[in-house]
Amino acid sequence: MMEDEDTVSKPPQAGRAARQNRPRVLPSSRRGRKTFERIFDATAELASELGFEGVNTNLVASRAGVNIASLYRYFPNKQAIFAAISERLSANFKAEIAGLVAQIDSGRPWREAVAEGMHLAAGRRLDSPGKRSIRIALRLSPELQELDTAETRAVGAMLADLMTRRTGAAPERAMLTARVAIEMAAAILDLLLSDPTLDPEALAREASDAFIRYVAPVMEAPVSAEPTVLCA
Repeated sequence: MMEDEDTVSKPPQAGRAARQNRPRVLPSSRRGRKTFERIFDATAELASELGFEGVNTNLVASRAGVNIASLYRYFPNKQAIFAAISERLSANFKAEIAGLVAQIDSGRPWREAVAEGMHLAAGRRLDSPGKRSIRIALRLSPELQELDTAETRAVGAMLADLMTRRTGAAPERAMLTARVAIEMAAAILDLLLSDPTLDPEALAREASDAFIRYVAPVMEAPVSAEPTVLCA
């Protein structure tokens, strides 16, 4: 007999690789949601202890206190568990970035908001050992890299829209600038994954400075003038 009486709720659509590593169903009952959370917590704990490669579904089920059939009801493999956790963390991060963009639109100095954003991004790599290990899996696992790319595109689109609104920059130029700046800052902050003894505050400042220097020519460009309309 199944542990939960959840109705079938299919996850949203994603790219091909992501679809192969998604939950089979989403829990709708309170008991099912608790099972989900236990699986998430157990996976994060094991990832911090064993790394991505050392985690398997049997270990997760044992640590979570659920039977393996219940785990497989929701998740086809461990990649699907990591993907679900990563998507939750990503949704929270994108909401925080959207909040910072809204503050800039309301008059907050953009450089100040960037500095806060970098501290948030650094925290994702250090807030807990589980988050750090999941971030490593997201960056290094071929099965999960599509999720990382999707987050970069989403955050890049928010920043590109901001640049276009501020200065009238061409959308293609703004998006390329945003994507390159995000990847550059992420590479700096990801040093925390390989060497957690580094000073996160110092790395956040370095990432912020590099990001600001790169996007400043677009963010602070004169507002594009409306094209002159010539009358015949």
